[in-house]
Amino acid sequence: MGNINELCDDLLVNILLKIPTEEVVATSLLSRRWRSVWKLVPKLDFRDYSYKYHATSAAPSEFIDKFLERNTAPALETLHLNLYHLRDYSPESLEKWVNVAVARNVLDLNLLYCLHCRYPIRFPTSLYTHETLVVLRLRGTIVDDVPSKTSFRSLKTLSLRDMSFSSDGTVDRFLSCFPVLETLVVRRWIADNVKTYSICVPSLRSLDVEELVGGYADPRYDHGYVINTPRLKFLHMVDHFSGFCSLVNVPEELEAEIHLRFCDSDKLLGSLASAKKLSLCLKPQMDSCLKGDFDQLVFLELCVMCSLDWLNVILKHSPKLRALRLSRTRHSCQNSRNVRTNWERPTCIPDCLTSSLETVEWIAYEGTEEEENVVKFLLENGNLCFKKRWRKAIYGKFSYEILRLGRGARG
Repeated sequence: MGNINELCDDLLVNILLKIPTEEVVATSLLSRRWRSVWKLVPKLDFRDYSYKYHATSAAPSEFIDKFLERNTAPALETLHLNLYHLRDYSPESLEKWVNVAVARNVLDLNLLYCLHCRYPIRFPTSLYTHETLVVLRLRGTIVDDVPSKTSFRSLKTLSLRDMSFSSDGTVDRFLSCFPVLETLVVRRWIADNVKTYSICVPSLRSLDVEELVGGYADPRYDHGYVINTPRLKFLHMVDHFSGFCSLVNVPEELEAEIHLRFCDSDKLLGSLASAKKLSLCLKPQMDSCLKGDFDQLVFLELCVMCSLDWLNVILKHSPKLRALRLSRTRHSCQNSRNVRTNWERPTCIPDCLTSSLETVEWIAYEGTEEEENVVKFLLENGNLCFKKRWRKAIYGKFSYEILRLGRGARG
C-alpha cells in the first residue's frame, strides 16, 4: 500500500480542500513533504467561533492575513469569512481581505458578519467591478449606495441574510446589478429599513424568501413584496409579518411553497393558477373563491392547521391533480390564533376525485372527527381506497401517524 506522502501536489490539495482551513495550515507540521502544500490550497474557509485561539496561536485577523500573504495557488477560488466576534477585526482589515480576493479572481465569496457589532459593515465597493464572481453570500452588511456601473457578469447565486438597505429603491438597484442571477436566497430581519421589497430579476430560476417574527406578531400591511421573475421555476416563501405579496409575470409550471399569515390570499392564489406544484400554509379570507382553474396543477400540499378550508375550492378547480398531501407538521401555525374555520363537506364532487387523483397522504393524522370526515368524503367520492397507516418517529422522542390512500381495488 502506497504512502500518502508519495502523492502528487494536486491530489494532496484535493484532500486538503475537504477539511477546515485551520487544520489545512496545521498539516505543515506533519513532515517536510507537507511543509508547503497548504500554500497551494485555493480556499480560505474561516469561522472564528470554531477557531482554537490561545496564547501561543495567531489572533484571528493575523491568521487570515498570513494565509492570504503566503498562499501561492494560481487563484483564490473560495473565500469564506464567517465572523461572529467582529470586535476582533477592523473595517480596514475586512476591506483588505476582500480586495485581495478580488485581485486573485475569487469565484465563491462568503462575507457573513454578526449583526450585533459596534460599527456598521458596508458592502465592499471593490466587488461592484468583479466580473468573475459566481457565488456571493452576505450577512449583516449595509448597502446604502449602488453605483451606476457594475460588472457582476458571472454571478449566478446570491444569498442576502440580515441585510440593511437604505431604502426600497436601493434593493431594486442592487438586484439589478446581477444580469445572469439564477438563485436568490433572502432572509430578512425586522430592522432592514425596507417596506416594499422588490425582486425584479428576469433571469431568476429559484427564489427562497423568509421573514420570521418570534411569537404571534401583528401584521404591518404597508410591508411586503413585489416579485417579477418570468423565468422562475421554484419559489419558497415564508413570511409571518408582511401584509402583501404581489406576483407579476408568473411562469407556467412553477413549483411553489407558500407560508404566509397575512395577505390577499385570493389574489395570490389567482397569480399561481399556472403552477405545477403547490404547497400552501395560507389562511383563506372569508368567502374565498377562485376565478380561474389550476390547469397545470398535479401536486397539492395543504397545512391542515390553517389551509384546510382551501381543500374544497382548489380540488374543484384542479382537473389534473394527481397527488394530495395534508400536513399538520408546519411550525408556522403552531402558535397562531384563529388561523382557520371548520371544514365543510362540499355539495358538488370535484372532477379530479374520479378522474385524475391517484394518492392522498396525511402527515400527522390524529383521527379527529373533522379529519375522519375528510377521509370519508375522499373515499366515498374518489377512486381511492385505504392503503397504509403507520407511525413515524422523529429524533426518537416525537412521533406522528401517516395515513395513505391510493387507487386500487376496494376491500
